[in-house]
Amino acid sequence: MKITPIIASRFVSDGGSMFGLVPKPIWAKLIPPDDRNGIPQNANVLLVELDDGRKGLFDTGCGDPAAFSDKELALHRMTRDWPLMNALQALDIPPEAIEFVALTHLHWDHAGGVGTMATDGSTTLHFPNAVHYMHEQEWADANAGDPLLYKSYPADTIAPLHQVPESKRVLVRDEKPDILPGIRMMRSGGHTRGHCVIHLEGDSIELAHPDATDFGPLRRLMFSGDVCPTRHHLRLVFQTAYDTYPLDTRRWKREWLPRAASDGTALFFDHDPDACAARIQADERKEYTASRILRTREKKG
Repeated sequence: MKITPIIASRFVSDGGSMFGLVPKPIWAKLIPPDDRNGIPQNANVLLVELDDGRKGLFDTGCGDPAAFSDKELALHRMTRDWPLMNALQALDIPPEAIEFVALTHLHWDHAGGVGTMATDGSTTLHFPNAVHYMHEQEWADANAGDPLLYKSYPADTIAPLHQVPESKRVLVRDEKPDILPGIRMMRSGGHTRGHCVIHLEGDSIELAHPDATDFGPLRRLMFSGDVCPTRHHLRLVFQTAYDTYPLDTRRWKREWLPRAASDGTALFFDHDPDACAARIQADERKEYTASRILRTREKKG
């Protein structure tokens, strides 16, 4: 099995929203904000190649910048450049060659790359041959129209998923988390009710990254989604204000971070602007810290 970290999108978010209850004097030392309180973020995704040659993605980023208005691009500090497709092109992988997409959850910055909805309501799938995996609870909430969820699931993110043929839209259940050889989608809850952490395990996982040797052998990894979006979110209360079930985020950390620290599981971060992954260790003062960091490296054509 081979994995390649990819930057799918770059954008800026409000720093306070990304750190919730943590006071600004604390989080600003970790990721310094700009004059509008914004902090840089990546949408880091994983390109996965199974032993049988099938290629897929864990999450898809924000989507095609061409589909955003000038106002939206300015709000998120995004450019017209699309890093995900640039990276796939540099790797000589056409979108049609992607055979599976596993989505941690269905917020715009994770599922936006699935497809584009035009102003006339028509949709285009960016990975038309892929089986799309998502948790059944996440799919239900994304389509419930619950006003309590406010703008969590915008139509232009969810509509393309409705165009995925039902045979290729797989709703994962808690009792059956295994989706592909060595890959499990385990519901964490927390950020959303149906949020999943993607677990990958194998005897020989090849890491396609310039610093792979220094990072060490890889046997287990967790693509942690938004329950631990950056290496600065390892502490229990360091979590986003967007979490709809914040105590469940903390419960996930309390259960899984000790395991990762003890068995060498690598955590892959979806929003860290500088690090796509890290090994972690227990810390008496800070609970957990990143002991070995895998820095982001952009694949350009």
